[in-house]
Formats: sequence, structure tokens, C-alpha cells
Amino acid sequence: MTDEPRETDEHDAGEVPGALALSRAENHIVRLTFWQTILSVVGILVALLALYAALNESAAVRQQTAAAVWPFVQLTIDDFDTGDAAGFSIGFTNAGVGPAKVGDVLVSIDGKPAPDWRTFIGLVGGDADAMVSRNWISDRVLRPDETVELIATMDVPLARRLVTAIREPGNHIVFCYCSIFDDCWLADSRKDLQAPEPVEMCPDYGDAAYRN
Repeated sequence: MTDEPRETDEHDAGEVPGALALSRAENHIVRLTFWQTILSVVGILVALLALYAALNESAAVRQQTAAAVWPFVQLTIDDFDTGDAAGFSIGFTNAGVGPAKVGDVLVSIDGKPAPDWRTFIGLVGGDADAMVSRNWISDRVLRPDETVELIATMDVPLARRLVTAIREPGNHIVFCYCSIFDDCWLADSRKDLQAPEPVEMCPDYGDAAYRN
């Protein structure tokens, strides 16, 4: 028997090399897409690390800058009594390295606010006609090493009454101050004045605030 030659379909014969070429191209695209994805992820991670480093550096710079202008307002009470003479004063000193923006000051005697020096003297039983020097402190900026006396007197009876009043546990002074970056601290004479409490903003005591 004679084998007849089989006719070859030119279209079918051409499909095998084309399919192989298409498969190689698809594999190449898949590999390319895979590495592009890896590079994109790596790029995002690098960007996140750079952002984290920048934020940390910014926070460190701000802390250093804040420390360079840190205020620290101290309540100072001076008194003396020699028998023949007596004196008393309440003052505020900025012992920090930056200016202090002082907010409201609250002076309380027996639970009652003293909005001015006359009320203050009256609440301690003093004579309103006594010789007194006074100054304002609320809403004032204290320079470093600056001291402002809230009230001072050399009147003997009044000085002694003020000394007695300031030692009573029910009487106290509360004051608040902020740095130029609006970092604020609240100090209370009933607590540790060397460790004032950080606060978001200074309280507003309204009509109860001491205004002079």
C-alpha cells in the first residue's frame, strides 16, 4: 500500500510558533508586573521611613526650640517682723530662660475671691487706708529674671495680718502662664509650686480674677 502524503494545513502549522511567542510575552509581562509591584512597595516603604524621620526631626527641633524659650514663673513671698517694723510682699519672678505670658491670677481668702487689693485687704481684716504698693500681673509678659510685686506694704498691722492669712491652708493663689509657643502651666500655692501642671490653655476666672 502506498502511503498518501498528508496535506498540511498551513494555518494550523503556523499556530504553534505564534502561541509559544505569545506565552513568552505573557510570562515576560507577568515578571515585569511583579518587579514593578515590588519596586512600588519598596518606594512606598522608603517614603514612609523618610516621612517618619522628618517628623521625628521636626519634633526634636521643636523641643529644642521650646526648651530655649522655656519660662518658669515663681511665686515669691517676703516678710519680716522686727517688733517695731514689719513688712510683707507677694511677687512673681520669671526664673526661666524665655518670656512668660501670664494669664489670670486667682487670690482666694476663706473661699472668697479677691478681685482687687482693697477686697484682698478687707478679707484679711486689714485697714483699706493702709499704705500699700501694688501692681498688675494678669495678662502681662514677664521677661526672664523680671520680678513684679503684686502687693507690698510696710504697714505693721497689715503686714502681720497678711503673714497670718497667707499661712492659712484655706487661703491660696492660683496663676497660669504660657511660653511664646503657647505651652501653658498652671500653678497652685496649695500644691508643689516647683512642679506646675501643664495645661492646654490658661483658665478664664472672669470677674473673680485678681486685677489690681
